[in-house]
Amino acid sequence: MRRLRRTKRVGRTCLCVIAVTAAGGLAWAQSPPEASDATGALEEITVTATRHEESLSKVPISITALNQESLDIRGIKDMQDLAKFTPGVNVDASGTNNVAIRGIASSGGAGTTGIYIDETPIQMRALAFNPDEALPKSFDIDRIEVLRGPQGTLFGAGSEGGTVRYITAQPSLTKSSVYSRSEVAYTQGGDPSYEAGVAAGGPLIDGTLGARATVWYRRDGGWVDRINPITLATEDSKANHVESTVARLAAVWAPAAAWTITPSIYYQDSNRNDGDTYWPLHSSPGSHKFVSANPTGRPAPDTFYLGAVKVEGDLGFARLISNTSYYHRKNTDGYDGTLYDLTFYQAQPQLKITCPVAQPNCVLPVLSLPFINGIPFPLVDATGLHLPAGLTDYRSPASVDNGQQNFTQEIRLQSNDVNARLFWTTGLFYDSNRQSYLEQIHDPMLANLTQTLEGLAITDVFVVGYDPAYPTDSYFLKTAAKDEQLAWFAEGTYRITDELKATVGMRYAKSKYSFDTLTGGPQLFDITRAGSGSKSENSFTPKVDVSYQRDPRNLYYFTYAKGFRPGGANNPVPAVACAADFVNFGLTEAPPTYNSDSVQSFELGAKNNFNNRVRLSSSVYYIKWKDIQQTVVPPICQISFIANLGAAVAKGADIQAEIELTKGLTLDLTAGYTDARYTEDARLTPQEQTPIVASGDSIVGENSTGTNQQPGAPFTASMGLEYKFSAFAHESYLRLDYEHASGPKWAPANQDPRSLQYDAGNFALPPTDFATSTAAMLAVPAPPRITPFAVSANSGLVNTSVIAPKPMMKISK
Repeated sequence: MRRLRRTKRVGRTCLCVIAVTAAGGLAWAQSPPEASDATGALEEITVTATRHEESLSKVPISITALNQESLDIRGIKDMQDLAKFTPGVNVDASGTNNVAIRGIASSGGAGTTGIYIDETPIQMRALAFNPDEALPKSFDIDRIEVLRGPQGTLFGAGSEGGTVRYITAQPSLTKSSVYSRSEVAYTQGGDPSYEAGVAAGGPLIDGTLGARATVWYRRDGGWVDRINPITLATEDSKANHVESTVARLAAVWAPAAAWTITPSIYYQDSNRNDGDTYWPLHSSPGSHKFVSANPTGRPAPDTFYLGAVKVEGDLGFARLISNTSYYHRKNTDGYDGTLYDLTFYQAQPQLKITCPVAQPNCVLPVLSLPFINGIPFPLVDATGLHLPAGLTDYRSPASVDNGQQNFTQEIRLQSNDVNARLFWTTGLFYDSNRQSYLEQIHDPMLANLTQTLEGLAITDVFVVGYDPAYPTDSYFLKTAAKDEQLAWFAEGTYRITDELKATVGMRYAKSKYSFDTLTGGPQLFDITRAGSGSKSENSFTPKVDVSYQRDPRNLYYFTYAKGFRPGGANNPVPAVACAADFVNFGLTEAPPTYNSDSVQSFELGAKNNFNNRVRLSSSVYYIKWKDIQQTVVPPICQISFIANLGAAVAKGADIQAEIELTKGLTLDLTAGYTDARYTEDARLTPQEQTPIVASGDSIVGENSTGTNQQPGAPFTASMGLEYKFSAFAHESYLRLDYEHASGPKWAPANQDPRSLQYDAGNFALPPTDFATSTAAMLAVPAPPRITPFAVSANSGLVNTSVIAPKPMMKISK
């Protein structure tokens, strides 16, 4: 069966955006340019990528950093938007939110990109299917930092490709502030979108106690109508709308002059009513008509909260920082189980399944559902669903529930003076991450299906592997896993001369992964099976950096860094259902465990400032990746497992530029090119004639509702033109943005005929382009630097995009 692939690229026009900021002193930049002879107006930003506060232009790391004002001006609401302005970054468009930096991405195992809210990592492990990463919304965010390249020394396992850091606005002991934002937008062919939010904070007891509270709500209007696949009647108009809520409360207490304690609670709830998949068979994109004939809706509620307590103390020679946090998340997603089931049942007569030698007592399936009285009856084909009379209401929705309960403790000691000849950071890190996974195909009408089509009882067709807890599931997989890690890290920078610095960092970690699992259901042609597994490893991740500050405006650096990702263990894969695949793979069973993988990165970069009118940040890199953890999807049984698949190289370049064209008129440009491919054939066993991954295949990072996994765009670029001016004695601006993401240049394994994972039904997605324009006027006279209140109203003038998906996609677990 093929289904239609979704797209999120719809035309949208913003009618109004309002942002209000009030503070004791408001400034457009966080800090003035450091070059004393600079005459331009480009703004500097302070980052903490090295755990020390430093100007972005002085940090020898490839970073994109945007503060709240920059996020608002660009209309960035989440990571999907941020990626369009960040070179070398791709976000999985299928809905899993998998973030790939510099081509380092994986569809299985532990995460390859570190995701942090303040001091706490929140990324998750892909236990099986649909590892939807939780990505915070960008409201009341002090800044977002995207660090490209391995960050294993300071940010630990999982930051192989890089790290994304959401730094929230903090409460103050001395200054009051108010920030708000609202928006109303119109979507062509869809419902309107709107949002409103406010954040306020300040001292409750001057110099001793302060607090900050945030609340925000957004509704993204839907644009896909879901119809009944049999009657074609509309069942849910504009079904794919999304509602999101953010709330945060933080306080800061200074019990002594040198100490502060900052407790906080962050809450986010996002509820997607249905998926963005549409069927070209029933749609007319040129008329802004998008229709889905999926038999069931796919609601996706996603809720998390993060409680943290941060303690900071000034010891004179150094600063002591402790962060204790607990992260709890519940997420439900899934896929259209009805389409999957009917496709699965329809395919069974073509399967030649034989009992494995190790299981002489196994029972073979006798399924032949797509025939009625010996006449072929296609349940699903290119024209849609075909259900026999009396069974037109057959539905089997599939759900995937993910849960996370993570405890994290980090204590670090770092020197105070970044201008000293030696400044350093060292610390201990511990986390205990519990993760749960439950996949279910709810199939309460399966007995009716076998009876209607074949006149057979369900027990005459299947080895019924029902579990009393899941009596109406045709397939289920339940897994409880635990990742535990203890690490020591240190990094020091020594000024050899006033211009030349050397940085050495290291991290040593002990990690352990364990899980228990239960799987069953008629589709396995086997009884319910339980399993467990564990994997323990030690890792050492070094970093060496040499930087040369030729003068205050020009920095050059070279970095070697290693990244690490812990291994794990596989859920049991049924030998009978996947027997034909195992024969092709030369296996008798799926590998019980998989090992850690690691990257070694070599980067050469520069940061240049020309009279503060042109500012450039550029880098070239070469990354070697070995023993890659990747999901293997058997083409026949579609029940995946994780294996180490050989080696790859990711190489490329990225550049960011800010240019002041004239007074008030600035241009910012980004571009990134990544070539991330396997460098050798990978085979699970020597018996394989055809490799499971062929040399030259593209790396993929998607593990979503289909086997049509897609690589990230090898080339991305963006251009923004911004004009600040005074209108009627008010600060105003006009901004135009354009973003481009190329189509894939190299095929992944599932689109490569040289690979055992090849499926002729898979396809490559086309390139995408996105353009927006925004105008705004501040409601206070210019300049706003010492004004208590500043108001801006943004009106989107144009928002166009390309919608060009291929029409079909394979359904799989």
